[in-house]
Amino acid sequence: KWVKNMEKKNNLHVVKLTDSDFVRTLENCIQFGTPVLLENIGEEMDPILEPLLLKQTFKQGGSICIRLGDSTIEYSKDFRFYITTKLRNPHYLPETSVKVTLMNFMITPEGLEDQLLGIVVRQEKPELEEEKNALILQSAENKKQLKEIEDKILEVLSSSQGNILEDETAIDVLSSSKILANEISEKQAIAEETERKIDETRMGYRPIAVHSAVLFFSITDLANIEPMYQYSLTWFINLFVNSIDNSQQSDVLDERLKNLRDYFTYSLYCNVCRSLFEKDKLLFSMLLCVNLLKNRREVENDEWMFLLTGGIGLDNPHANPTDWLPAKSWDELCRLSDLTRFRGLREEFGSLASGWQKVYDSTEPHHEAYPAKFNDLESFQKLLVLRCVRPEIGRA
Repeated sequence: KWVKNMEKKNNLHVVKLTDSDFVRTLENCIQFGTPVLLENIGEEMDPILEPLLLKQTFKQGGSICIRLGDSTIEYSKDFRFYITTKLRNPHYLPETSVKVTLMNFMITPEGLEDQLLGIVVRQEKPELEEEKNALILQSAENKKQLKEIEDKILEVLSSSQGNILEDETAIDVLSSSKILANEISEKQAIAEETERKIDETRMGYRPIAVHSAVLFFSITDLANIEPMYQYSLTWFINLFVNSIDNSQQSDVLDERLKNLRDYFTYSLYCNVCRSLFEKDKLLFSMLLCVNLLKNRREVENDEWMFLLTGGIGLDNPHANPTDWLPAKSWDELCRLSDLTRFRGLREEFGSLASGWQKVYDSTEPHHEAYPAKFNDLESFQKLLVLRCVRPEIGRA
């Protein structure tokens, strides 16, 4: 969109490799200096683009030319070539990367949080956001005026002849500049203090911005499951704005944020589930839940990775204290005990073997009470233990 807006006045041509007239359009644009946007490419380039990417131009009959396929055409110095891809994380070979300038336009979590914060404050407190924007413009204008005053003073000092104290014009300019500079500095100090107070109020809405950013990056991860699961930022923001308008209002900020968080989370979940295969809905619920727990620091990343991989398998020097627990399960349990919340699990497993055997033998191990202090673990942490003791349940 940014490229299209930037080159709109230059009659930008948008093409795809699948277009039947792709080469003809490219040749015409190269000749007449019209910009071209090539969309939706994969990780490999069409060989016909090779001389264009390398700028293999040469002079022929006094004109700069380039060979494209079987044709030799004039090359306009005004020609510009843009290439975009919809791949989330493309990997281009080094020989491709050196031929182009790569730019990553994928939004960052911090950038999305700031964008969503501006949206929610604009919807909830429009006067606050307007005042914030006005202060930004005023601050920029003040800094511009101060810079102009500094330049004016430097010009007076450099052009002054002889003793500057005898130059009445220079003294008048310096005096007026000082007065003006002091006034602007005072205005700037007031504006910065006002902006600080506005930012404090705006920061009250940051929790919903952070929560919503986590939701967005959770749904973008779905493309790793099925490439057709693609969701645009525009669609997400429209859903976010609708949630702000339709969720239950409250004058208490914490209650309002809770209402908005619950409404938007459920609305997003329902809308996304409509586009998922039935087999992927439970996986999406799990992914959403874990990402929210990780954001609240209730689940550590190393715990999440252990659930997925079972840890890195190395030689286990610790002997299995039981004859009923498989060796592989014991090895994973030893690796789990290295995580912070599971300290002592390996050391105490032997003395609590009878309690753990009840979990091992149970037809519903996820409902069994864990022995001693390990029963106080949170549900997710219990799932990690279950992954070791009863892997067929913990990986289901």
